[in-house]
Amino acid sequence: MKLTDQHIDELFKFTRQHYVEHYDLQSELVDHLANDIEAIWKEQPTLSFEQARDISFKKFGIFGFMDVVEKRTVALEKKYWKMVWAIFKDFFKLPQFILTVAITVGVYEILSVFKYEYTIAVLGVACFVVLIIRLAILSFEKKKRFKKTNKKWLLEEHIYKLGNGELFLNLVLQIMLRGSNLSSEWVVLFYTVLFTALILVIYIIAFVLPSKVEEILAKEHPEYLFVTNQ
Repeated sequence: MKLTDQHIDELFKFTRQHYVEHYDLQSELVDHLANDIEAIWKEQPTLSFEQARDISFKKFGIFGFMDVVEKRTVALEKKYWKMVWAIFKDFFKLPQFILTVAITVGVYEILSVFKYEYTIAVLGVACFVVLIIRLAILSFEKKKRFKKTNKKWLLEEHIYKLGNGELFLNLVLQIMLRGSNLSSEWVVLFYTVLFTALILVIYIIAFVLPSKVEEILAKEHPEYLFVTNQ
């Protein structure tokens, strides 16, 4: 026996009922369930669709799809930061290297001129405010995109959350709270490098990747354009 289109729709509905929100994960699980159900039918052709589906689902264990979701999320997080790292490295090649030099010189000049402990806190606050505002804007854009496509994608969610941006918010807060005496040239150089790297990463996760979200999703998921344009 072969699964019908109605059966496939039922499997998508089944994954949603079991708290799988993202379409890319739903597709992966539906594909796995469909293949397994057809294999079960070969051995037990008298079973109903629901019976074969439940047998297949039990193979996922007591936590159901949650283990799969967790593993895919961890794998996706690694992929996300590989993308960030690839773009980050490009900022040390021409022509992006010019921007890196400009940021470095700018930060160095600020720290050299304003040699106060609160200077670091001010720069940290500036980075913090940019992240907060950008997160709010991207949250609005994500909701707008969902209304348009009616589908969520795990990678899309990760991009719009800035790769779990709370980690960067925490880093910025720590920098703000750990003001340092800038009388030493080595301290100035240290914070110059630190803030330059921080600014570049914030720019990448908050502006570059979100601006390429459609391109990235189409590359990672060949079905993306077809599904979202239905």
